[in-house]
Amino acid sequence: MGDSYSVRHEAALLLALLTFTVLPVISFAYILSDVTENPQRMWDPEKGMESILGRGVSPFGLENVTVTNQTAQLGTNAFLHCHVRNMADKQVSWIRRRDYHILTSGLHTYSRDERFSVVRAEDADDWALQIRFLQKRDEGAYECQVSTKTGRYGYLVNLKVVVPRAAITGPADRHVQSGSTISLVCTIQGGLTPPQFIFWFHNNKMINYDQSRGGITVTMDQTDLTTSRLTIKEAGLKDSGNYSCSANNIIPSYVNVFVSEGDKTAAIQRLGSGSSSLSQSCSGTHLPLFVFLYLVLSAVTLSMVT
Repeated sequence: MGDSYSVRHEAALLLALLTFTVLPVISFAYILSDVTENPQRMWDPEKGMESILGRGVSPFGLENVTVTNQTAQLGTNAFLHCHVRNMADKQVSWIRRRDYHILTSGLHTYSRDERFSVVRAEDADDWALQIRFLQKRDEGAYECQVSTKTGRYGYLVNLKVVVPRAAITGPADRHVQSGSTISLVCTIQGGLTPPQFIFWFHNNKMINYDQSRGGITVTMDQTDLTTSRLTIKEAGLKDSGNYSCSANNIIPSYVNVFVSEGDKTAAIQRLGSGSSSLSQSCSGTHLPLFVFLYLVLSAVTLSMVT
């Protein structure tokens, strides 16, 4: 009886020993096997590469894998470049990070917005995402991504959209006299590409080529900043109103011009100065003569009456 109990006790101890020593080894081997079959992505933007739990990088590679910044102007065509080597049968996808929407995969577009497409020359390693007629809402992060057996590889492009604006120098309200010259100067600020034309409007009517009015000239200078000057000769009352300058995909600038018939205040002042001079002439040394003439005329008038 004692021997049987001793055997069972030793068997229990051996089973416990196996449980606490062999089982963890088996479990670790199973986990390692699962990691090998389904590796997790570990993105290291500092190193510019992707390692799978310390196993290094697969033969597949990306160029410029760090986060990049790109600036483009409103209304232009933007190209976000993605250079991929050793593609084999893999697919390159572009994803908009704002809503994680897949825009393209391979050469196919998966967006209802027809402005998005992939541009790639034959046998080239650049899979560029093209965004036509760029809008302000297109600003944000875009990810170029490739899925492989060892994980997903990719990098981000942060796109900034700049919107140039026009600025008419001087005050917002202008007062000019009839017959004088109206001169307005407009400068385009904050753009990456200068506009070819700047358009001037009078009360929402373009006047760059207004032949009916006459006396209107528009000149441009692109030496430093893009500048346009509007000149209107012999201004009349009809030239009063709102003036604006703008170009394609540029925020316009506005001023109000008021044309008056002349400086009536100055005329009133001149009239007032004449009256004061008359009063002055009737005072001082000229007062006795004025009184003498008045008495003479009064006497003559009374003699004729009697």
